[in-house]
Order: sequence, then C-alpha cells, then structure tokens
Amino acid sequence: MADVALGMMVLYDFMVPPLPDGSYRMSVSTEVTLDGTAQPLDARQSFFSVDGPRFTLSLSEVAGVFPPRNGHGPFDNAIPHVALYRRTLPWERELDPQNRIGNVDNPVTGQQPTHANGLPWLALLLFEESEITLLKNQALEDVVPADVFGRLGSPAGIRCDAIEADYLLVTSIMPSKEELQLLAHVRQVNVQDRELAAGDSDGYFAVVMGSRLPSPGTKYVACLVSLEERSDLVAKNPPPQAHRISSIFPGGIQVVAFAGAPAAPAGDHAAAAVGAAVIGAGGSLPGKVRDVVIFRPRTRLVCLYSWRFECEGTGTFRALMQRLDVGMIGKVASVGAPALTDTAHLKVDLHNRAGVAEQVLYRGPLVPFPLTRDTLGPYHCADQARRVAPDAGGEDVSYAAAFEVGRLLAAADSRLGQELMRWRRGAYRRSVAKDAIKDLGTKFGVTLADTYSPLPPYVALHAVEEIAKTPVPQADVFGLKQIASVPGLNPAAVQRTFQLGTLQQAIGLLGGNPGTLGTTVQAPPAPPAGPRTIDQVVRDTAGLKRLADARATLLDNVNVKLGGKR
Repeated sequence: MADVALGMMVLYDFMVPPLPDGSYRMSVSTEVTLDGTAQPLDARQSFFSVDGPRFTLSLSEVAGVFPPRNGHGPFDNAIPHVALYRRTLPWERELDPQNRIGNVDNPVTGQQPTHANGLPWLALLLFEESEITLLKNQALEDVVPADVFGRLGSPAGIRCDAIEADYLLVTSIMPSKEELQLLAHVRQVNVQDRELAAGDSDGYFAVVMGSRLPSPGTKYVACLVSLEERSDLVAKNPPPQAHRISSIFPGGIQVVAFAGAPAAPAGDHAAAAVGAAVIGAGGSLPGKVRDVVIFRPRTRLVCLYSWRFECEGTGTFRALMQRLDVGMIGKVASVGAPALTDTAHLKVDLHNRAGVAEQVLYRGPLVPFPLTRDTLGPYHCADQARRVAPDAGGEDVSYAAAFEVGRLLAAADSRLGQELMRWRRGAYRRSVAKDAIKDLGTKFGVTLADTYSPLPPYVALHAVEEIAKTPVPQADVFGLKQIASVPGLNPAAVQRTFQLGTLQQAIGLLGGNPGTLGTTVQAPPAPPAGPRTIDQVVRDTAGLKRLADARATLLDNVNVKLGGKR
C-alpha cells in the first residue's frame, strides 16, 4: 500500500487478518527421490493458536477516543468513536457464525456479510450515566446468557468487565447486522502528520463509531462492547429510533415485559400482563394501574473499553471564534464581564504554594498582535515558566499554565506514558552497560565503544586471547606437593612430634629414604612442541624416518597376518 501524503487520509471498508483467531494444525510432508526410487520421510504436524483480544482489551490498543475522556464541550453534533492501533481487530472474530440473525447483504460488495468481508464483532454504544451500570471483574457465565456461553465454547475461569442496562433500551440503540458494516472502517494516515508521531504505529487505525448522538446538558458513558454470538440482541433490520425509557413510560413506570425480552420472574405474571397491555396501548397506562411497578428486564454485555464525557457548552470553537468580541480588549462592553488589559491579559486570583492569595495575569495564544517566543526553556516544572510582565505590570502565568496543560495531557495519554517508560528503561540499560564496560576495561582491558553491542561475546573472545598469550605453568599432576605436606608423611613433623634426635631417624621411622621423603620432586619438563607447518615437517628428517619405519613395520605385520599375501 502506498504512503499517504501529509494532510491526506485513506479509508478502507475493512481489513481482515491473514489468520483469524482460533486453533490451527500445520502439516509438513516432503517427497524425496534418489536415483528414481522414492525415499519416504516422516511427516510432521504442529499445532498453534492465534489468540487476539476477546473478553478484555489492553489500554495500549486504544489510540484515541472522541469525545475526549472526561471531556466537556458541545459534542451534540459529533458521532462518538474510538480508534484502535490494531487495524484488523474489529474483524478478527465472527459475530454470527451460525447465521442465527438472518441474511442481509453487504451494501458495498453485495455479499452476505461475515467477519471476512466487513461484519465487525465490536460495537460502540452510547448511554446516559443514569441508563447504565458498569460492572468490574465479572465471571463470563454471569454476563452472557447460558446458550451464548455455550456457543462461545464455555471457557472456564474467564473474568471480564461488563455493562448492565435495560433490555428495551439496549435493543433500541443496538445497530443491526446491516448497520454494523457501516460503523467500522480503517484509516491510513501519515505517521508524521499526527499528535502521536512518537509512537510505533504504522499509520493504520481501526475506527469503531457509535450510532447515537449525545444531547446537550447530559453526561454520557461510551462503551466498546463485544457482540460475538449475541444474536439475542443484534437484529437483522435497523432498530426503531433510539429513546429513553423514562420518556416512553411516564408516571413512574420503569420498564415492561414484551415479546422477545427475558421472561419476568415467577410471581410477576400480573406485572407481565400489565406490561403487555402497555405495549399494546402504545405506551399509555390506565389511571387505575399507573402506580403499578412493572418488572424491568435487564441485560449484560462484555465491555472491552469505556470512557465518560459531558455534553455541555454554547457552541463549538469555530462558533465561539466567529462571535468573538474584539472590543473587550481594553474595555468592557457589558457590566460584570471580565475585563482584559490592553495587552490582552486577564486578571485571575491565584493561591501560591504557601496558600497566600494573589492576583496574577493570564492570556491565551490568540492575541491581536505578534508575540516573541519564549527562549528560556525547556522547563522542568511550571514554576520555572512564571514571569513578570513589564508591559502589564504584574506576574504573568501564561507559560506556566501552558506547561501544566501539556504535562496533564501527556500524563493522560497511556501510549505516551508507555513510550516514555520504554525510553527510560533503555537509557537505564545503556547506563548499566557503560559502567560494566568501564569496569571490564579496568580489570581485563576490554575496549568496547558501542554500548548497544552484547558484552558476553567480546569478553569471551578477550579471555581466550589472554589465555593463549599467557604461558600456563605446569600443574602438580600427581599431587606430590600436597602429599608431602601431610603430617603423617612429613619427616620434620614426625621428628618434632616424637622428639627424635635427627631427621634421619624420622625418615627411618617412616620406612622411607632421603630420595622420596623430605625432598621436593620436580615435575618433568614438557616435551618440545612438534612441527606445526608443512615446511617444518619436511625438514624433520628424523621424524620422517620414524614414520617410514612405523609404516614398514605395520605392513610387515599385515603381511604376516595374511600369510605372505599382499
């Protein structure tokens, strides 16, 4: 695939992995013939598994989300979405392998959708905070229905995060089998044309979008959920318009029983009957049963990732900039509005580290006149960027605030934190390697300038070279020196112990003679090394003669053995 130019983006409907998640068997056979005759070789089989994210998702797989995590802004016209580093993740598993939902056509290819041609097993659902309950570390069998658990293979010991919400709400906002194909795609961007250029991404991102728009003045939870084998929730055709439960059933009625929903518990037949009546009446209840509390069926989904945000504000950044009143600089058009100085600074109250209240100046990067760049950085903390503004006559915390905003954004980015930790570990290992090289250079004379190269091969080679250059002294092969120091064989020790007059008496007592006891036996000298080169062998006439005599003797012995036959 070609590289993408700066400022451009390439979209793909889907990308499938070479091998979907699952267990595989690899068989290898070889056919060999020798002079036209088959030489059979044993066939070999190997087994391996491809295991991708299924019930949990590592935070390092999430490249970014929108609206931003814990963000506050006018997001009512923005579709929530999540970008994943793993480009094939939404199509690595099958949503409906047994086709329990029904056949629909791919709107692009015209084929029956599967994970291999564009049907993802992931969906992004948007809930109001009051509509959902987040559950942590739940057993999988407690999250999905029993039949779904069986179709998933009944994996034992699986724990996962989950969401719990009203069945009616989930089915009303759940994308259909046809819509899911349009809510996931792959984006290819230039790796130098984005904020996270420091990461190790190749520029491909899988994007999963939601199908529900936020409403102003509401707090939301966006959840990336698994739909694998959830034919009980995913419909063939698009669902009706999304709604809130409270708006459908006013007057305190919570939720009703309806066709296709989980059954009401035992003893709630009356409630189920009332619920059926409500559905038949289009959501209205007779006055005499308005206070009846009806059974509320709920369902759970495996949640791989979630984040919160709040939809609030009066407009987007573009809309605010278009309504910007430049007359505020130097004067106030409305009484009580914040007054800006002629240098575009705003006076704000600040409590310093000692807890003392003071008034400082702040201004953002958008000012109606050119500014000079701060050349005193880089800084290690926000306090280093605090300045006294001579043109405004006070302390300016603009650069300090910008530093702190950048630090907080970096700290909130898990991917950047991993890259920084990786860089730190690498620097620590190189520092340790430098100290080891310095120590080896002092003790053994090892010189190694490249700290990225492995040390053991250099040390081993240097040690062999030193051993080859240094003559090794002859060892006491028979241990005579150690035996001579044994008290029972030491004539001097025997003389002192038994208080003998002379050393000869001690030697005689030991049954020895001066030639073996009381003297140091020297090891025999090593024989001279033989010839090492061809020229030396040719000049060694005596050695060649011995070799010729040995050969003749060997031939004579063979001749005698064979009875005189050669």
